[in-house]
Formats: sequence, structure tokens, C-alpha cells
Amino acid sequence: MGMLIERRIELDYGHTLPNHYSFCNQIHGHRGIVKAGVEGMINLTKNSSNQGMVLDFKILKQLMMDNIHNILDHGFAVWEEDDIKSFIIKRNKKYLITIQPPTAEYLAEWSYNQILNSLPKDLKLNYVEWWETPNS
Repeated sequence: MGMLIERRIELDYGHTLPNHYSFCNQIHGHRGIVKAGVEGMINLTKNSSNQGMVLDFKILKQLMMDNIHNILDHGFAVWEEDDIKSFIIKRNKKYLITIQPPTAEYLAEWSYNQILNSLPKDLKLNYVEWWETPNS
């Protein structure tokens, strides 16, 4: 029987949505939460370090830290078509150039792909959630 586990990380990042009609078009930051749900079979190998687990939470956390947090924490997500891109590249050591405006939806999709490419092949990445505020 397959089981689902979830891990969450937090990061601080900035972004702007230059075409947005409201305040999101301003340069601003968020305390983001990223959650990833991974599904797989429980390891039944006797005396294995991972016996009874789908995946060690420490491993999932490390994948998320290496592939999301360490790239964007205290960095800036900037759309490749945004006028401020060259300023961000010149000013910041950490930035993520996005092919779409860096909405929560886009950053969730980016995170999904970042994790998907690093997961063991016998596991399924069920979902990624990107929270840019406690309520959204």
C-alpha cells in the first residue's frame, strides 16, 4: 500500500508582478512556506535504516533545501521580461530569473520541477504547495 508523507520548509524572498493591477506590482517580500507531498511504498526491508518509511524526512528536507531554499532564500524572483532584471542581477547575489511572472503558482510549479528531478525514481511527487502568506 502506498503512503503519502509531507515536509515543509520556510524561506524569505522578494518579487514583483509588474503587470499586476494592485500592490503586487510593487517590489516586496514574503515569508514563504513550501510543502511537498511524496508518495511511495513503505520500506519493508528488515533491519533497514528506513524500515517502515516511505522516505526519511531528513532526505526530503535536504532535497527541498538544496533545490529551493538555497536558491531563493533571501533572494529575489524576477521575471525575465521585467525592466528591473538587470538591476536585480547587478545588485543581488541570489536571484531566480523566471520565464513567467513569479506568482505563487509559478513558484510552486518551479519548486515541483526542482524536487521532481531529485527524488528517487520509485517515489511520486504528489504535490507542491507554495504559501506566500499565512492565508494564501
